[in-house]
Amino acid sequence: MIKLPATILILSLASCSAQEYTQYSKLIKKYGKPNGVDYKSWSKSKEDKSALDKVLADWSKVDGTKLGKKERAAFRVNLYNASMIDVVLDNYPLKSVTKLGAKDFAVFDKKIITTPNGVISLNDLEKKRLLIDFPDARLHFAVNCASVSCPPLSPEVFTGPTLEAHLTKQSQLFANSSHAVKVSGNTAYYSELFNWYEKDFGTKNPAIFLNKFRKNKLNTSLKISWIKYDWNLNSAN
Repeated sequence: MIKLPATILILSLASCSAQEYTQYSKLIKKYGKPNGVDYKSWSKSKEDKSALDKVLADWSKVDGTKLGKKERAAFRVNLYNASMIDVVLDNYPLKSVTKLGAKDFAVFDKKIITTPNGVISLNDLEKKRLLIDFPDARLHFAVNCASVSCPPLSPEVFTGPTLEAHLTKQSQLFANSSHAVKVSGNTAYYSELFNWYEKDFGTKNPAIFLNKFRKNKLNTSLKISWIKYDWNLNSAN
């Protein structure tokens, strides 16, 4: 297994081509499944756990502010997802990441991600950097919170050149799944993501946004309700 020296990685990430994410790409392709992540097998592999730690150690030296806008967004999505997986592996087995810490959801505010500009939290990375710098609602289908109701972890890394197509692909996958919407009678039950991030999606009616990506269009006149978010671990086991 070839590992790039951190110095080479830092320089090459200026362009964020797929090859710079080779190690991380191998890991998520190996353990990422259509129905979640195989944390159980990953946690048993000392080599692959160390490989992810090495990836994050290398990325901790990358100054995202020096990357191009799309490269920066792609890097931050990968960093969020890799950091979330690392949290799970460090605490596996567990039922839900929301139970880690002194209070529910504390894991998202804990300073765990090292950057050249200080240590930040998952919420800092997503809400204060990624979404503010690159305000695209499709990003909500790219970052993975390690929970059942969260849009699935992509088996492919995000890169600047492929970001646009990749975000659209992730949106299509989620929009056409039962995690995004379920229709019963005259009511459409939507993922709570559309309630929590209504401003980002630009509409009070999730059907309007989802229909951009759905094969079968939703009736926009249906009553709106919400699917209770399932925070159980998105384990493929």
